[in-house]
Amino acid sequence: MRTASIYLFALLLISPALGQQAPADKDASQSKAAASASPTDAPSKEQLMKLFEAMEIQKQMISMMNAMSSTVEKMMPPNIGAMSDKQKADLAKLQTDMFAKMMTPAFMDAYIAELIPIYAKHFTKGEVDDLISFYGSPVGQKFLREQPQLTQESLARVVPLMQKRVQVVMDEINYEQRMKEIFGDD
Repeated sequence: MRTASIYLFALLLISPALGQQAPADKDASQSKAAASASPTDAPSKEQLMKLFEAMEIQKQMISMMNAMSSTVEKMMPPNIGAMSDKQKADLAKLQTDMFAKMMTPAFMDAYIAELIPIYAKHFTKGEVDDLISFYGSPVGQKFLREQPQLTQESLARVVPLMQKRVQVVMDEINYEQRMKEIFGDD
């Protein structure tokens, strides 16, 4: 239970870090203004769809899922060596199948539909135009090309750090015993 808890907790922590990240705001007050943009300043669905296309959201999501899959494999407990080669292969195939099934066109459409009101709430029309310009620029395109590698390299360093920290914190708060008490697990 302890090992599974560590991996689940670590995945929950890193999952938000795997998503598409926009370039840093030029000015914090501009960001606050965008968060409270009036409906007349809000970007249209069409404008946001253009932004998502420029950001290559679908490609980035697939890359994120691949990075998560790779990270899950690396987070497997050391005692996994006790598994047979067939069990290891079956487990790897199961994980591959799970991530592949998640990235259906229907899921991607639903995902993008959920992003529209969020982006509309936080960005004005002008800011979305600026983002479209950024992602269409050479540096924006480089950012998109480099993002998968940035994610992989970041995870390679962050996941072990996070695993150690989670273990320390779990020991400090007597996590395993408390879980047993909560769930009546002996």
